[in-house]
Formats: sequence, structure tokens, C-alpha cells
Amino acid sequence: MGGQILGDRYEVKHQLGKKSGRWTLEALDLETQARVILKLIFLDDSLSATDLRLFTREMEALKLLDHPATPRHLNSFDITLPLDGKALALVQSHLPGKSLAQYAQEARVFTQKEVETIARQVLAVLVQLHEQSPPIIHRDIRPSNILLQGEPNGDNFAIALVDFGSVKALNTSTTSFTILGSGGYTPPEQAGGRVLAASDLYSLGATLAEAMTGLTLHQMQGGKLRIRIEEHCQVSEAFATWLKQLMAPSLDHRWSSAQKALAALESL
Repeated sequence: MGGQILGDRYEVKHQLGKKSGRWTLEALDLETQARVILKLIFLDDSLSATDLRLFTREMEALKLLDHPATPRHLNSFDITLPLDGKALALVQSHLPGKSLAQYAQEARVFTQKEVETIARQVLAVLVQLHEQSPPIIHRDIRPSNILLQGEPNGDNFAIALVDFGSVKALNTSTTSFTILGSGGYTPPEQAGGRVLAASDLYSLGATLAEAMTGLTLHQMQGGKLRIRIEEHCQVSEAFATWLKQLMAPSLDHRWSSAQKALAALESL
């Protein structure tokens, strides 16, 4: 598919991902010469109402976002395919960086200072997301969706939070009954079919703990399912306590908002 022009403007360079009925492509905007990300969803009999709803939500969420650490909505259009097929295309800005998942594959673990930098920047993004009306919940924070821009070195690097394909705009009931998320990064309430702003905090905490230790939450669990971060890496007692509260299984013991979690981190 490389070299194909879509929307009379975007030259496909290569495919980044492929699921049933959905493609993610890297392309060149021939008008601006900028790299962009194209997401396609095919409008055929196999398309589920949930997949179409999530695609539309991602498009609308990106239109609302104006943060340097998140993708921006650039364009959207219809595509006519051979044999009368159709697809919807979402064009978003390309954010460079290397994901935490890629670093994990290299067995790279991060220092407390580096993890604090990642936490501070991701929480700042979540504050903006959660302050939208209605709040926007990412629902799929995990190592592959946090990019590090520049080689990690203390606090001298930036992050990007990507892939809003599972995003949820909460109504006044602050609940959802669509179960999304990824494995050990999914909080108990989300696995049970409910999602709140605090659900993103658990996913972030699990991601940060893994970045510090190179271990999953399951591998870090001690007696009574308690997370023993301090047994697997060098970490201060204050930061370990903060991180455990970020990913507390019970909502009653977790930070209730990204703003409160960020304020507590800044006060350590």
C-alpha cells in the first residue's frame, strides 16, 4: 500500500498496525510535507456498532484536545474502495518518540527521578482530559501508549500520550459498561464494566511500577496481594507510598483525581 495517495493529499509510507476492519498508517501530507498518522475503519458488514462508536469518539476527542503531548485532529474524510466499499479516515498529527513498551523489550528500567518525570507529565495531560465537559477518560494507558521524546535522563525529556481509540466521554453518571483496556493495566472497576476518571490513575500507576522494576504487578505482589515495589528497585518510602496509592485496587484508597495525585507528587 506504500505510495498510494489517500484523500488526494496523503501519501502512505507504511502500515503501523492492522486489526479486523481497522488499519493504522504512517503517511506524508503532500501539502505540508509533515508526517501524519492515518487511521482507517472499513464500513462493511463486519463493522460492529462498538467499533464505529469508538472510532467516532476518538475523532471527537482529538478535536477537543490542544496539548503538545497528545495527537491533534488534522482532517477526516471518506474513502471509496474497490467493489463499492467505503472507509472512514482520521488524520492526526504524528508524535515522535520511543514507547515504554519498546524500552521494556530492551530490559531498560527507569530510575525514580525518571519515573517521577514521566508521572508528572502524564498527570498534567490527564488533568486537561478529565477537566473537559464531559470528562474524557483515556481508558487504555499502558507502556505502548506512552512515548518518550528524547533519551531519558533525569527530568530532561518530554512524553507523549497516544492512542485514544478507547476513549470515553463520561456523562453525569460517570459510568460505562463497555469493558476496554489492556491486561494488568486495567483497574478492577473497569474490568467489572465501570470507568471513572480515577481509572486512568490505576493504569498509569501500573505502567510506572513496571517501568521502575521491569516486573508486572502480578510479579510484584506479596502477601494479601500487596504490591512490594520497594523490594524490586531503589525507591524512596514517600514515592513508593504515593505510587501504591495511585494504583490502589479500591477506589476509596486511590487518588480521586489526576489533579490531587499531581499535587501530592509535587509535595514529596
